[in-house]
Amino acid sequence: MSNHHLGTLLGLLLSAYEMNAFKDAYQRRVLANARAFARALKETGMEVAGDPDVSFTETHQVILNVGYSKGIEAARELEENNIIVNFQASPQEEGFTASGSLRLGVSEMTRFGMEEEDFKTLAQFIRDVVVEGKQVKGEVTSFRKRFQELKFCFSGAEFEEHLEALHRLI
Repeated sequence: MSNHHLGTLLGLLLSAYEMNAFKDAYQRRVLANARAFARALKETGMEVAGDPDVSFTETHQVILNVGYSKGIEAARELEENNIIVNFQASPQEEGFTASGSLRLGVSEMTRFGMEEEDFKTLAQFIRDVVVEGKQVKGEVTSFRKRFQELKFCFSGAEFEEHLEALHRLI
């Protein structure tokens, strides 16, 4: 969004239009999923950053502490098991080379239909990899097959109606 690229403006416009149409339901679902995910990670015995009185988060993100300088390796191991996360330095660490945390977002998988119970399953997969050193790639692949259809977006005739409304505006 920082540059003027004509080839991306229509996609950006439609994405913004779509997010405005679904914002209330989508935002509620994202927050509920993030909180459920954080609680589930905590219930597996992992260290979740944040205030437990608000289920550790008030956004789409969950921060998971995995130990000083272990974030980079944990993120790599999770990626090898088809779970994509970002490593994150905590305020106590001197920088990203000493990252001891993982930043987990729920926005994308919420759009693919994951709900609170599904994030409990995902929390267990993460624990299995990070704490137990297990390989869960096949299980994750099988689990992910349940989430193939994008939610909180226009489709079919509904899309055509909104596209026509957009044309009338410009």
